Amino acid sequence: MTSMLLWWLIKPKTTFAKVALIATVFIINNSALIYGLTEFWGERFQVYLVVSILQSFMLYAGLITAALALLAYPLFKRKSRPIFIRVLAVTTYIVIVSLAIFNAYSPVVHRFTVTIDKPLAKPMDIALVSDTHLGRWFGNRQIKKMVSLIDAQHPDVVVIAGDIMNDNTIAYNNTNMHEQLSKLKAPLGVYATLGNHDYFGYDQQITQAVEEAGIKALDNESVLLDDSVWLVGRSDDMDLTRLSVDELLTQVETDKLIIFLEHRPSAMDEVSVLPVDLYLSGHTHGGQIFPLTILMDWLTPLNYGSKKIAETQFLVTSGYGIGPVPFRLGTRSEIWIITLQSGS
Repeated sequence: MTSMLLWWLIKPKTTFAKVALIATVFIINNSALIYGLTEFWGERFQVYLVVSILQSFMLYAGLITAALALLAYPLFKRKSRPIFIRVLAVTTYIVIVSLAIFNAYSPVVHRFTVTIDKPLAKPMDIALVSDTHLGRWFGNRQIKKMVSLIDAQHPDVVVIAGDIMNDNTIAYNNTNMHEQLSKLKAPLGVYATLGNHDYFGYDQQITQAVEEAGIKALDNESVLLDDSVWLVGRSDDMDLTRLSVDELLTQVETDKLIIFLEHRPSAMDEVSVLPVDLYLSGHTHGGQIFPLTILMDWLTPLNYGSKKIAETQFLVTSGYGIGPVPFRLGTRSEIWIITLQSGS
């Protein structure tokens, strides 16, 4: 595909130029693949993913350019302008890549109000962050921005729904991210659960790093906030010893408001029949890059956003970080501020 698009764009004239073009694409792609497979699903594999996605954006640019050309010619009845079309294709590609990077590194704050039919003396503001994936692509600058955005909203409590780091603590330690992460504060505390990327062999180190930054890791534990709201945190599906939702709820008083925090939204059916008032999770990234943004809507019960089932309000965030690749297309890095209020 890449060879065909570059062939159309460059129009190689000589046999040498044609062979060189195909050989260059072949060598770059296979070198990236071999390099990635030396650390499958690790940081080297992520480099291969970046190379692949940048080429998929070329396909998007080609399709958009072709569609615009097919629409413009009958409309304006003008002759084909090959140079203009090529400039349009390159410009479209640059716009797509720029938009994908902008969406990844320019977070937005969303607000959501949840009214619960249980007593609550005063409204409580919760900042929800997920999938920070702290690592090579996402570090101190993004943590500093996250802290600044959350501080500006003055939440009562901050919760992090897993995938705090991108597989390990290597980049976190090497760039002293602790200094920035430890600035994340809230009157009622900062709490986190671990996600699947936190369990790739570094779960103990990640838990230690998080707690040293002043964040309480809720590993199948509960905490009572302001004597009125139970926050229940459960470890990720990868933890085979984790407790069921039923077992965790035996730790709390169900006549009080209950918030359930975990990484993956995989227990919606289980939770919706229990006295959980608000369920918070991440993991999906909202699909992160088109067309996964659409496919995951079809394949998952709740890929992104809010949904009420029975008496439980569910909220799945697309996350603050970026995961293996520094792009978002069709989604955007985000923080949620949830206001809990009593309707009773």
